[in-house]
Amino acid sequence: MGKALKTYCASFIILFFSLIVDTRASDTVDFSHMDDEIFLQPWLSYQKIIGKQFVAESYNESQYLWWLVRKAQAENLIYFYDDFNNTVKLAMTIVTANTAIEIQARLNLYQGIIHRRQGNYTLSKEVLSKALIQAKEANLSRLYIYGKQELAYTKTLTELFETSLVDIQEAYVEAFALKDQLLIAVINETYGAIYGYLHDYEKSIEYYQRALESYKYLNYPAHIAEAIYGLASTYRYWKKYDLAVEYFNRYQQSIGYTPNSNISFFSAYGLGMTYAEKGDCELAITTIDKALTLKGLVDYNAELYKRKASCLVTLGQLDAAEEALFNAASEFSKVPDVMGTTWQLEVIKISGELAHARGDFDLGYKMLEKYYSQYTELIIKKSSSRLVKVRTNLEYERQQITQALEKNRSKVELLELEKSKNNSAQEIYFNIFIVCIGLAVLIVILVQNRNNKKMQMLTIKDSLSGVFNRRYIFEYLGKIISGSDPTKMELSVVIIDIDDFKKVNDEFGHPIGDAVIRRVADIGKEVFRQSDVFGRIGGEEFLCILPRTNTSEAKRVAERFLTLINQTKMISGYQDSITVSIGIAGISKECIDEKQLYINADQALYQAKHLGKNQVNVF
Repeated sequence: MGKALKTYCASFIILFFSLIVDTRASDTVDFSHMDDEIFLQPWLSYQKIIGKQFVAESYNESQYLWWLVRKAQAENLIYFYDDFNNTVKLAMTIVTANTAIEIQARLNLYQGIIHRRQGNYTLSKEVLSKALIQAKEANLSRLYIYGKQELAYTKTLTELFETSLVDIQEAYVEAFALKDQLLIAVINETYGAIYGYLHDYEKSIEYYQRALESYKYLNYPAHIAEAIYGLASTYRYWKKYDLAVEYFNRYQQSIGYTPNSNISFFSAYGLGMTYAEKGDCELAITTIDKALTLKGLVDYNAELYKRKASCLVTLGQLDAAEEALFNAASEFSKVPDVMGTTWQLEVIKISGELAHARGDFDLGYKMLEKYYSQYTELIIKKSSSRLVKVRTNLEYERQQITQALEKNRSKVELLELEKSKNNSAQEIYFNIFIVCIGLAVLIVILVQNRNNKKMQMLTIKDSLSGVFNRRYIFEYLGKIISGSDPTKMELSVVIIDIDDFKKVNDEFGHPIGDAVIRRVADIGKEVFRQSDVFGRIGGEEFLCILPRTNTSEAKRVAERFLTLINQTKMISGYQDSITVSIGIAGISKECIDEKQLYINADQALYQAKHLGKNQVNVF
């Protein structure tokens, strides 16, 4: 009996400990694959993660760090910024040289975001660069691209537009190669921010809308809210205040997925700034004061105090305006990396307006002169960055501004001499000075914007033929197919190859060969419709994309092209010496992607060559 009892007890103990082990095993979650779950339901995912806090302490080091990484990721999306900072700080104390590179890279990425929010942009760029190196070494493509766009955005905040545009373009190319819809959307959102800071508001809205459409398709609530906020901010900068108010209110509605009340700071900030810039100062001050009671970011608070000061000057509350300006300057001093940017320089401008309102015209003039001088230099710097190092007309425009400044300095000297005699006349000259400087700055912006459009065209056009280049036309083909259901659309591609082109170069020389290419391109422009996309993809090879066109219709168009080629004297004295072969393929149930479509058209072209050239063949 005793032996049986011992056996029973031993079995019970084994069963008990087995249950404990099984329970702990069931409590272990694979936290390394939770991105989509957290993006879809950040608040519910956070509750699930927090629910594992007790058992997480029994995890091994790698599992525990992954738990902290996911906890931080969810906290960031639901705007629990203090908890996010503390979680990242705790995780960094656990990291060792043996920690998985992906964990290290993610934590450095989060640390870079924290430094950026604290206004330490220099340190943010250093840490984000470290995360990029780690991600690249470990072949973590998605993480590398995400970090690249975060670094580009950080550079934008310090007005390093040239390098930020280079970085974001590299990230876009890599994201497009991966066909990752989320990464492309995030990059489009960052493009929206960059173009907004560059005052290209139409382009900014375009990119934000693209990002918003993708986020809605993915159903990621935090990302949707951020894109809406970006649209609201751009409309505010664009001075389309009614649209800005509409989108800031939409943003307030979109953040219902998180219980964090402090998130209302951002909508209050946006509305307060919009009302102030619109001129509704009483409503602006009420809204700004509400925002300042919430927990906001340092640079945002500086902007609020600055805008409040401007409104108080307008309302004639000059002592209160001076206090608000002092608070703005204090907040900006906490963010050294924004000193000397357009945001911080505006404190000088408002100080000049305050001095002017108090009747101290001399001090007001000096401060406004200082502001416009520094602001003009920044405008020139930004404009040249948009041209990606191409400084066409910059020296001429800079001379214009210098001459305008010198001219107005002489006016100001005269104004100083007349000050004791006629204060009203002084104010008139003072206003003339401001208008002249404003016009000079406007000239810089308009000319640089025109040159920017020219540079943009150069990036998508083939320099020899004047039609689209290979990169653009294949990128367009990928986009038009990926953006629709290939089984429900009509689309054909036409490949055109000049027959025996090497003989043309050998017999007549390369200049004549170039002239032939240009003439073939010109004929293509005449034959193909405006909605068709025609480009040169190789030495003597062209590709045309025909939307809403089946292969039969495409064949008729191609035959008109072939006929016109045969009727055209390409080389003086040799009317029949130039022919082309044409291959056509169309989207179908058997061919639903751009690569196969191009392969099919190329095979049709090969068959046209094989059958004797100077003809059209359909795949």
